[in-house]
Amino acid sequence: MPIIKTSKEEVLQKVISTVRKKGIANSSMSELAKDCGIQKSHFYYYFDNKDSLINEMLANVNSYMQYNLNKILTNDALSVKAKLKEIDSLIFKLFLKNDGGCVMANTALESAHANPLYFQEIKRFFDNFIAGLKQLLVAKYSPLKAQELAEQIVQDMEGGILLMRVYKDKKYLENAVKRMHKHVMN
Repeated sequence: MPIIKTSKEEVLQKVISTVRKKGIANSSMSELAKDCGIQKSHFYYYFDNKDSLINEMLANVNSYMQYNLNKILTNDALSVKAKLKEIDSLIFKLFLKNDGGCVMANTALESAHANPLYFQEIKRFFDNFIAGLKQLLVAKYSPLKAQELAEQIVQDMEGGILLMRVYKDKKYLENAVKRMHKHVMN
C-alpha cells in the first residue's frame, strides 16, 4: 500500500463514512486503514486505540452539527422560516447525502449492550440537537412544551432515518422534516 500523507481530519472523515455504512464491529482498524488508503500504523499516530478513534469520530460529528446548527440559530438576519430551510439543508446533508443514516444513532444502537463507552458523546449530540430545536420553538411555546416538542422532533427524525434505510426511500426523513416545520411554523 502506498504511503499517503493525510491529516487527522481527513482520516476522521473517511472513518465516519466507513463506520456509518459498516458499523463499529464490522470496522476493524485494518479495514479502516484500507478504506482510508493509509497504513494501519498511521491510525496509531493519531489515536491510541479503536475506542479513542471512535470517540474522536463521534466528537467530530457532534462538533460539526453543533457548529452548523448554532451558526444558523444565531444568525439574526434569518427569519424563522429561513432558519428552518437552513436546518433542512444541514439535516439532508448529514443524513441523505451520506449512505448509512445517522452515525450517532447507529453507534448507540450497536453499542448499547456491549460498550456504553461512546454514550457521553452520543448524548451530547442529541442534547445539542434538541436544545437547538428548542430555541426555535420557545418563541411559540412555553419552555416545557418547547423541550417536549424538540425531543419529539428528534425522535421523529431518527425514526425517519431508520425507516428511510429499511425501505430505501427518503420520504420518511422528508416527512419528519415536514412535521418539524409544522411544529415550528404553526
